[in-house]
Amino acid sequence: MESIREAYNGGIGVYAETCTQYLVLNKEDLAKPNFEGAKYVCSPPLRTKEDQEVLWEAVDKGWLNAVSSDHCGFNWKEQKHMGINDFTNIPNGCPGVQDRLAILWTYGVEKGRISRQKLVDLFATTPAKVNGLDHRKGHIGIGLDADIVIYDPDHTSTISNETSLHGVDFNIYEGFQQIGKIDQVLLRGNMVLKDGKYVGKQGQGRFIPGMPFGLCYGDKK
Repeated sequence: MESIREAYNGGIGVYAETCTQYLVLNKEDLAKPNFEGAKYVCSPPLRTKEDQEVLWEAVDKGWLNAVSSDHCGFNWKEQKHMGINDFTNIPNGCPGVQDRLAILWTYGVEKGRISRQKLVDLFATTPAKVNGLDHRKGHIGIGLDADIVIYDPDHTSTISNETSLHGVDFNIYEGFQQIGKIDQVLLRGNMVLKDGKYVGKQGQGRFIPGMPFGLCYGDKK
């Protein structure tokens, strides 16, 4: 992040991301007993609590342009245990796409680390621009896909794998407080999630190829 910040401040066009796990988890999670630490094995590895605050500053200041989940749907009891006798065989990656918005809202917006506008930018707008998808995705406008998330900020709950939809046997944010919840999700104007429950249909997804010369290339053609 420091190298990216120096390049950015020096006028070099640099675009980079972090992931939600690096904003709220740290290397102490890797030390959990009974092989629980394997759940948190990802690349790059988790760092310190101090590093978390630096990353929050970086996403707020724009040195890092997006927050992804780097979702990997490995089961702990099966795939993660492949490395129980040799840690190098632990599959890298954690499930997290479902909790990305809630983590950003609860530990970013609610704690004053980022604004609501910055959350939308990190979560949707800039990733769409970087990947050349902003002609269809990333913001609400005439002619776009009407992908809309309705977030209820007044709800409080605790993140648990029991209520997760990702189909994996653990959640790296197990026990985390969650402020707010995703109430509805519209995909191209069609309801696919209502009252926190998936109501979509198989086959609704569409592959959208990225356009060349996205945000990273500016006006170069």
